[in-house]
Amino acid sequence: MVDWCSPLCVSILPVVAPDVEDSAFGRIREQYPPIVTTAQVAELLDINPRTVLMMAADGRLPASRLPGSRKFHFFLEDVLKALRQHMVRPGETTLTEADLEEVEVAEVVVPTKKKVATTARTRRPTAKGGRASG
Repeated sequence: MVDWCSPLCVSILPVVAPDVEDSAFGRIREQYPPIVTTAQVAELLDINPRTVLMMAADGRLPASRLPGSRKFHFFLEDVLKALRQHMVRPGETTLTEADLEEVEVAEVVVPTKKKVATTARTRRPTAKGGRASG
């Protein structure tokens, strides 16, 4: 008979810890319905809805579209699967100097309103004092 408190048993038995990734996806499954809209996917991924539409159109995000409809529908499991497939692991991805410069530039650029230059219309003098034709 094996004593469950011996060091030998502790090293043989696998330690099953709750998977943090699955618990996070479980919370997402509780918050969203099985079929989500473009706006819900944008909210979930924290991106612009237009980006979601472009990603669906070029195949980066799996989507469905009913015949004659312009509206995309996404299966929540497909979106979560896409997220899981593109997980970034520490040490796998390295940022280059160009990436860092791009981030710095994006933070500094502030959009401003452009003033449209208006020109005053003037009449050209004519022999009869009226408006010039042409």
